[in-house]
Amino acid sequence: IGKATAARLARDGANVVLADVDRAKAREAAAELGSADVAVGVAADVTDEDAVAAAVEAAVLAFGGLDVVVNNAGLSLSKPLLETTAADWDLQHDVMAKGSFLVSRAAAKVLVEQELGGDIVYIVSKNGVFAGPNNIAYSATKADQAHQVRLLAAELGAHSIRVNGVNPDGVVRGSGIFAGGWGAQRAKVYGVPEDELGAFYAQRTLLKREVLPENVANAVFALLGGDLSHTTGLHVPVDAGVAAAFLR
Repeated sequence: IGKATAARLARDGANVVLADVDRAKAREAAAELGSADVAVGVAADVTDEDAVAAAVEAAVLAFGGLDVVVNNAGLSLSKPLLETTAADWDLQHDVMAKGSFLVSRAAAKVLVEQELGGDIVYIVSKNGVFAGPNNIAYSATKADQAHQVRLLAAELGAHSIRVNGVNPDGVVRGSGIFAGGWGAQRAKVYGVPEDELGAFYAQRTLLKREVLPENVANAVFALLGGDLSHTTGLHVPVDAGVAAAFLR
């Protein structure tokens, strides 16, 4: 999702900084988008506030300022409640809840100082609303992120900083999370072969369509492209229609 979002924004003229816990992967992804005049890759462990501050500083130095930050770092563990350890819980929350807080705080500091407004977008999940089995740590963390969107929209609006979220369904294709074992775990929960998980997710939606990284990237661009300049605190579903995740 992060790579697709960076590509979408770069295609429409943005200079992008891609951050990953693995510097080599970040630089490789940036090189696919063009020269250092278009994209750069930096290392950042989002659980480390000094590393986050350094990544934001690198973005400012690379391109002269900051306009947008997209909180996309994530991982996922699929376990029943009784098998979920305190370490599992802490890892999920450190990377996504704490990580997005640290990234937003570091970015907001720059955006406020610039006095030019800006945007913060969270890649949340339909799981922030939808309650499914064997998913306590991940979904609780996503609910935390979802409320961070509302809290920061309320706090940062006075600085013309908009904060919005995107709620995808499971993005199987091209996903490091799914390839890293999450896909196999979720497939086991639902009783389907892992290579059919994307199709399974699609069939439980209203539109019967699989959600791809590009669909999420397009939603991010819609929030940033200018037509929604008066929108903040919004969560945009990109789940092909999951009725149980309708906001209400």
